[in-house]
Amino acid sequence: MTVTAAEIDPQNKALWLKAKLELPDQVLKNDQPYAIYVYAKTSSRVFFNGHYLGQNGTPSLSANKEFAGLMDTSFYLPPDLITQKHNELVLQLSSHHGFLQLKAPIHFIGLGSYALQADSIWQDNWISLIPLGALIMGALYFAVSSFNPYRRQSHVLFFLMAFFAANQLLAELSRYMFSYAYPMHDVRLLLIVSLALGFGCCLWVYNVLKFAEQHRGLWIGGGIALTLAAVLIVQGFDTKTSMAILMPALLSTLLIAYRLTQQQTKKLWLFLLVYSLLSAAIQLSLGRFHDSVFYYLISLVLGFLFVQQAQELSKEQARRKTEEQQVAKLQLKLDQLSQKQTPHKLKISSAGKVEFVSTDTLVYCKAAGDYTELFFSDQKSILYSGNLKELETQLPSTFLRVHRSYVVNTDCIAALEKSTAQQNTAASTGFLLMNNGEQVPVSRRILPMVRSALG
Repeated sequence: MTVTAAEIDPQNKALWLKAKLELPDQVLKNDQPYAIYVYAKTSSRVFFNGHYLGQNGTPSLSANKEFAGLMDTSFYLPPDLITQKHNELVLQLSSHHGFLQLKAPIHFIGLGSYALQADSIWQDNWISLIPLGALIMGALYFAVSSFNPYRRQSHVLFFLMAFFAANQLLAELSRYMFSYAYPMHDVRLLLIVSLALGFGCCLWVYNVLKFAEQHRGLWIGGGIALTLAAVLIVQGFDTKTSMAILMPALLSTLLIAYRLTQQQTKKLWLFLLVYSLLSAAIQLSLGRFHDSVFYYLISLVLGFLFVQQAQELSKEQARRKTEEQQVAKLQLKLDQLSQKQTPHKLKISSAGKVEFVSTDTLVYCKAAGDYTELFFSDQKSILYSGNLKELETQLPSTFLRVHRSYVVNTDCIAALEKSTAQQNTAASTGFLLMNNGEQVPVSRRILPMVRSALG
């Protein structure tokens, strides 16, 4: 009986196969070494033109006598065996140890250069290390940022999506990175589908939380149920892997389209475009989406989501900063009112006596080594026996440090002015005009904060 390679199925049985190889003239004339390659979920024993080449595992009629071979292997073919254009290849195959029944357990059987296996491992896959690195870095970043209570939910989802995608890519590349016995191929396939399903579910949850305003639990549960049903129904693990991401992408597209009927924004249109393109790309490459296409599409989608998240975070931080500044100004006004109603008393020890001075008449304080000079509105000055940092802890919140050597009473500020070219120094670009007529320099670093605090 004549069959094609795709029809060969050694699962739970033992087979003897015979194939005729028509070799071109350049192979016969070429002195380079060749090999017979068997990429399949099977143990194998190989003969070429009646000569035994070797075996991968131990094929047998029964499972207890079979030793599982490697998933991908090669058999060196001595040049003197290739003596004619028409050659005969005979293989004994058996596969009793897998727990999944694959539709196509034979991936490739053929003759090629002996260096083919080593050369082809990274030929089409080395570039996948770029998105792999990006996914790992993204997973690490969002793993750390997940400890921040601000937007923790979305950061956890981003971490999980990057984690699932990176590990799926690693599982895909594992076949090229190291050899493994063919029963492990079933584990690898289940792992890839599970990771794709994890990524797809996280993507769906993220979009529901972002775009659904009501009944989020129903949206999430329904979408995950539909995705699981689709993965279970379709045949073939390649298609299952694709479906695990295609369904959430399609559902996200529909959800955003529904949201657009309620609110028209550029951001919604942008998300609709991205998910529509992702869904179309998966459908157009359904048979090989889990392979090279996955590396690039998922990395691009996650990159897009990361950028959108960063922009939203930046805007939110700006809003929070504005709110905090408004709160700080309000608090300053309240403190100033409290200071006027009940002036704070400052305890000063000088010349063996202790006196209490009211801080509402204290205009500013100036560092003087281990001491601090206090300047009052009546032109009086007192030397405080402590440094500026110690004094700051005793002053009410209406006092503001504007320079490493100056603390001022905000109630006594008349104006904030820029320094002239002659006054400007590396440490100061402005000064405060106090109500006693004196000028106090403002640090270049602190100037924006002072300007904000003074409104």
